[in-house]
Amino acid sequence: MKKYALYFAWVISLVGLLISLYYGEILKWEPCRLCWYQRIALFPIAILLGISLYKDDKGFIPYALVLSAFGFLVAAYHWLEFHFPALRTAAICGYVHDCSDSALELFGGLSFPALSSIGFILIFALLYLARRTS
Repeated sequence: MKKYALYFAWVISLVGLLISLYYGEILKWEPCRLCWYQRIALFPIAILLGISLYKDDKGFIPYALVLSAFGFLVAAYHWLEFHFPALRTAAICGYVHDCSDSALELFGGLSFPALSSIGFILIFALLYLARRTS
């Protein structure tokens, strides 16, 4: 598992990137501000890890760790907004679309913020594992 940790982290980030682009560019679902912040973290992770795998260089891992930690914090806050309405403000989320809408549920009813949180924490754990093997 340790040998392929970086590869699995890249695959998770790539799947997240492709799902995000599919909903945004093909289905024309405009993301809210918090979704944009998560994209800002996710898209460079996919690129950095792809370059890292291509060059067989683990020097990119610290940068991807920071981005995945930032992405997780934003995604976790985004997920908490739906469970604690007092946290929800139009200034932060923007109310473009409700990301907890059932039309946006994937993989057995998980909302985008929940999937994003899970994805970022998996990426972080796999990158940490990959870093420990170097």
